[in-house]
Amino acid sequence: MWALPEGKLHLSINLQSLQQLDVLASGKIENPQDATAYVRKSAALCVFGDSDPMTEEIESRLVAAELDAAKDPNKLVSDDQVAEAFNFISDEFQVPHPARLIASDILQYRSVMASIYPHLFNGKDVRGSRPVGTVVILYQLWYNGGVTEGVRKAAQLDRAPGSLRVTGGRIGGGTWTAAKDPNLIGREYQVAGYAYFAQRSPQDIRSFVDGVTTIVVKPGGR
Repeated sequence: MWALPEGKLHLSINLQSLQQLDVLASGKIENPQDATAYVRKSAALCVFGDSDPMTEEIESRLVAAELDAAKDPNKLVSDDQVAEAFNFISDEFQVPHPARLIASDILQYRSVMASIYPHLFNGKDVRGSRPVGTVVILYQLWYNGGVTEGVRKAAQLDRAPGSLRVTGGRIGGGTWTAAKDPNLIGREYQVAGYAYFAQRSPQDIRSFVDGVTTIVVKPGGR
């Protein structure tokens, strides 16, 4: 979980919320009302707080970006932007052994995730990610310390979007499973993230969130 002081903003994504987010992402966005509903419902599933004005600004930018992406595929968040945002997070958290990602890493990751959650994540044939999906990707990359070896191996199988399914908490329809060994880099990222939010002032954290948002949702469009 990412948590800001005084509980003003927090983020937690698990298997259940991923399934619910994928169902939610299957709906059409045709107008600002659709985009607003999608962003707000997604935020509720990810346990976002909404008491801080900063989150209202993030919401408005995400709504506009989701609507833009729905109307124009060229306005999806590029893999380069996602990689840049992850590397920014690594620097801000001062991770001891940061994983430096590039666009091809993000493409591998979202392609694998699309095989399980085809509406929330775009497969390799789509050039970019939807904004809400990008937030989820960044959370997962932070938690895992980048792209794990298991995901890289799964990417080589080149599975089609939606070809795997989750039943009873397990992934079916294929052979990919998460590694059992602890991910030490992932642990470094988790510890660094928790320490960052515990030690920084609300102003510092507001600046951090704005920095990430600005990278993936460019002011005035992309």
